[in-house]
Amino acid sequence: MVGAQSGFEVAFQEFVFYAGPAIQLTYWLVMIVAALWAVTLFKRWVDFQTGAGRGAETADTPDPVAPAATPASEKPVSVEEFVE
Repeated sequence: MVGAQSGFEVAFQEFVFYAGPAIQLTYWLVMIVAALWAVTLFKRWVDFQTGAGRGAETADTPDPVAPAATPASEKPVSVEEFVE
């Protein structure tokens, strides 16, 4: 009785035959949306960390985390002294 199948097996195979491609297509669409969302979140985080994308309204306010700007009166350090 190799060819005999129960009613559940036939119903399950029919379900997989019709629903399988739809489930797989849905999975890949969700994966594409999740990848785009992850890229957007990563870009927002990088922009936040680097300070990119700040508007002109915040350009005149100093960043409390950034190091203070060096005054123009200080002489720049010569790097050639330390390079062999």
